[in-house]
Amino acid sequence: MAQHQQQQGNQWSGGKEFSKQDDIVEMILEDHKPLKELIKIMKDSDKDLEAREDAFAEFAPLLVCHAKPEEQSLYVYMKGNEELREDGFEGDVEHQLADQLCEEIMRTEDPDEIGAKIKVLAELVEHHIEEEEEDLLPEFRKNSEPQERMQLGEKFLALKVQYLEKGGQETPHESDWNSEIH
Repeated sequence: MAQHQQQQGNQWSGGKEFSKQDDIVEMILEDHKPLKELIKIMKDSDKDLEAREDAFAEFAPLLVCHAKPEEQSLYVYMKGNEELREDGFEGDVEHQLADQLCEEIMRTEDPDEIGAKIKVLAELVEHHIEEEEEDLLPEFRKNSEPQERMQLGEKFLALKVQYLEKGGQETPHESDWNSEIH
């Protein structure tokens, strides 16, 4: 656990600087903020469809730039940890469902069906975020060391930069990011 590793200033026993923003948990929590704001708009049936579609158009690439790095860093780590394994798979499944819904929304032509799918996507991702913040991330913190969270944070950030450079549209090849942490 994190408590048994000695902190001296801002350095952990590995000698590398460690700050709160380097921690993958903090990065994920920060990424959730703009998604939550867009979810509010997407769920609001009182808003006209155009406003909800605009929110979705902003939301979809942000979701990709958050979810894919999370899958390729945090969830890979979790699936290699007996205590966290099932939660890692659950996160993958929820991400797959969100991906499928995003694709369906982009293929749908009926305005009412688009509105319904946008709302369901927002509710699905909102549930996922709440579960992550209330259960998964606290459990992950208990079952990981600060150095592991920092290494995963570095990997998450590098992957996120790749997705951002591609506009949230293309997938960096996962084999380029073989996990060194299990």
